[in-house]
Amino acid sequence: MESFLSTSKAVLSKLFNYKRIRIVLGNGTCDLDSAISTLIQAFSEYLDGIKNNEKDLAVIPLMNIPEKEYRLKTEVVFFMKRHSISSNLLIFRDQIDLKALKENVEIKLEIVLVDHHNLPNEDMYLMESIIKIIDHRPQDKRWPWTGRKVYLENVGSCATLVARNLFDKHPEVIDSQISSLLRGPILIDTYNLSKKVDRATSMDIEIIEALEKIGSLDLDRNKVFNEIFNAKSDISELTVDDLLIRDLKETSGVPITVLPILVKDFLDLQGSLKSLENFVLSKNITIIIVMGLDLTSEKVFRDIAIFSLATDQLKKKIIEALLSAQPSLELTLIKEINNKDENFNLVLYEQKNVRITRKQILPIIQNTISSECQC
Repeated sequence: MESFLSTSKAVLSKLFNYKRIRIVLGNGTCDLDSAISTLIQAFSEYLDGIKNNEKDLAVIPLMNIPEKEYRLKTEVVFFMKRHSISSNLLIFRDQIDLKALKENVEIKLEIVLVDHHNLPNEDMYLMESIIKIIDHRPQDKRWPWTGRKVYLENVGSCATLVARNLFDKHPEVIDSQISSLLRGPILIDTYNLSKKVDRATSMDIEIIEALEKIGSLDLDRNKVFNEIFNAKSDISELTVDDLLIRDLKETSGVPITVLPILVKDFLDLQGSLKSLENFVLSKNITIIIVMGLDLTSEKVFRDIAIFSLATDQLKKKIIEALLSAQPSLELTLIKEINNKDENFNLVLYEQKNVRITRKQILPIIQNTISSECQC
């Protein structure tokens, strides 16, 4: 793996010597699943190129964040170091000019999307370059991707699909390092195959067992899960501003951030409300949804807050949609904060149905915004 990553990094200085450049692009949160899926799928694409004698092809695994934000991804930093992958072997979004590559008529730019299947507005220019999509989210009807190779399956982790692809195409390269790299995000995304959380599918379990067998891995999954989760929960070096952008996604102009702690505990941190206000003002928006998660005990706890400025027109509709969603989030009001001086409002709910994650909440928000716009 290190040899491939070194080769890809070296290619950056001579990209225009290649006729085809294939970028494997993870999602904008660059969480563990996205980061590992990006690396392993890029390795698979690289091996495809060697097998097919495609000497004019360069393959680049691209972390879809600026390099300066990498330190915020504490579990990714930990897990990469654990597998001897230093940050200087990784390629970040601000280290390559995709627009220049797209506009160069002598280069064919090819994009493989992993762990997402839609494009934000700022990446719409890449639309025609997409050749393949691998994702474990429900199909977004707005993004059918006709004419591309599409691998969308409802499994716990995108790494499961990437691992299956590697088993099918290049099983000979799956050693202990690659097996361990792939197992980590599957364990994290399925909460250690928890039956209560109910995110693991039969395919996730089959792939983990196959990885453990072929890689002769330590079978103590609890130890692996706890190490990664502890790294993910380590916010000792992060500010409240860092926490808001650490795991952030946006849908229909509404940002949804997931915290490694409960929102009620985040609100106890100094400057948290001011940070929320500054965030929405800096983005020129009026609302943000904040989801909290606590896995420090044997039980899973979730809560969710809607922070909005007084000028916001969507809060009421979004809250109604969340309260009436099916399956139910089982929301119980914890508290509401009205700050008339600062002109903002925050409503905090306990989420008793811990099986519902951001993946299920995203389409709820999308549908709510779409309905509101049609009115």
